[in-house]
Amino acid sequence: MELKDVAQLFITATARVEFYWNFYVVMLLALIGWMFSTKKTITTHLKLLITAGYLVFVCMNLIGLWGSYTFAEALRNDLLAIANLKPGELRNTRTVLLEHSFLAQRSIALVIHAVFGAVVLLVVWFGRLGNEASSKAEMSETSADQKA
Repeated sequence: MELKDVAQLFITATARVEFYWNFYVVMLLALIGWMFSTKKTITTHLKLLITAGYLVFVCMNLIGLWGSYTFAEALRNDLLAIANLKPGELRNTRTVLLEHSFLAQRSIALVIHAVFGAVVLLVVWFGRLGNEASSKAEMSETSADQKA
């Protein structure tokens, strides 16, 4: 395989990593936005459904990220091997590739997903979502009744 073929595969692998991160962020923002904007009370059954759906999504996203990071790391190593065969060429690329490994990023992805997952699930289960609007309306009615 030639250098340009490996480089093209490397670019494709890093684009997949970016896609998975963008998809995760958009889904996370959509879920949080929906939870804070909903006016209906979130029942236990709905909480279970949100939890199951979120956990399935996170697992699928992590599997995609892990595979993409692993493939990108393998391609990075191949590019370094090709660059070593051509000493005078690709000096700058070789320098950047030597400093940039995808193995640590896989672990960071796990940590980020775990932290945000814990926050989202805590908000789903212990936040007062959906009750805020009705609680405020009830308080207004109660205080209006007391004044009258």
